[in-house]
Amino acid sequence: MLDIEAILQQFELIEQKVEQVVQARQKLQQENQDLNNRIGQLENLIQEKNDAEKKHEELTALVRKKIDNLIGRLEGITEE
Repeated sequence: MLDIEAILQQFELIEQKVEQVVQARQKLQQENQDLNNRIGQLENLIQEKNDAEKKHEELTALVRKKIDNLIGRLEGITEE
């Protein structure tokens, strides 16, 4: 029969290991939350850059259209 001291030591070791697992889980949960927050920030940044790129493309198209119109007017003047 195991003596009570040995049993108590085993329980102490088990309690320590359980505490380590609980702490590791909490740490991983916090890291996961931090990573999810970072993902959200990066997604927002990507969206902002996509919006800026779309506005730039729209502006470029508008400028190109105005230049084409001016060229057309100039060509019309030179043909007269």
